[in-house]
Amino acid sequence: MEWLNRFTEVMDCISESTVEGIGISELSRKTELSKSTIHRMLNSMLAHQLVTRNPQTKQYVLGPRALFWGSQFLRSQDPIGLMGQYCEEISQKTGLYSYLSRFQEDQVYCIQTHQPSELRNKYFVHVGQRMPFYCTAAAKAILAYQEPERVSSLLDKEDFTVITPFTLSTREDVEAELRNVLQEGIAFCLQELEIGVSAISVPIFHGEHKTSMSLSVVGENSLIETDQQAIIYQLKMVSEKASNHLKSMQMLTSINL
Repeated sequence: MEWLNRFTEVMDCISESTVEGIGISELSRKTELSKSTIHRMLNSMLAHQLVTRNPQTKQYVLGPRALFWGSQFLRSQDPIGLMGQYCEEISQKTGLYSYLSRFQEDQVYCIQTHQPSELRNKYFVHVGQRMPFYCTAAAKAILAYQEPERVSSLLDKEDFTVITPFTLSTREDVEAELRNVLQEGIAFCLQELEIGVSAISVPIFHGEHKTSMSLSVVGENSLIETDQQAIIYQLKMVSEKASNHLKSMQMLTSINL
């Protein structure tokens, strides 16, 4: 398959060149192929739109078909799976059990978890678990950034069951907390689901104030309260990295979020 090796080498050189492109002489030098061979290959590649040629500078750059192949590869990568690295990162930075949640079909579900190896307590959050909008940090961090009409519609479906003395039991209280989430960029579940256990969540954005995912940590309430500011700082730092990653993926592919 000598022709394939040559083709790959030429494509590598073109892809690694500057935005101005690369000429036949430099390609010949880098690949150690004759100029006549390079010329024949480029003519065929031009015909298949694998490269394009600047008529003024005579330099070659990647063509639309090559770019299409690249975008298809990126499309095949699971953006949600790629977010898992940030779930692990926040666990490492805080020492807390972490989880990712996603908003889909009018529900928020846990889609990934990570437990630090040294953590003995395993919390009840598990993949596939539904996160109620009114009493979970993960859902509040997402709901706060939805359109007002959608927020209202989703809260209409909640039963506001009181689970602990700390559970927000009225729509007014939840709406007030959602306004705080918008202002501070952070959501809490402070013993609302289980006495002695609290969670903090941040949104992961795929556009300007647009989110369908959240990153959360959960742990003993005493620890969450003591280290709250440090935890919030780490969550925001990691979520910013995750958001930038997701936005770059969004720009290159048509991710359905």
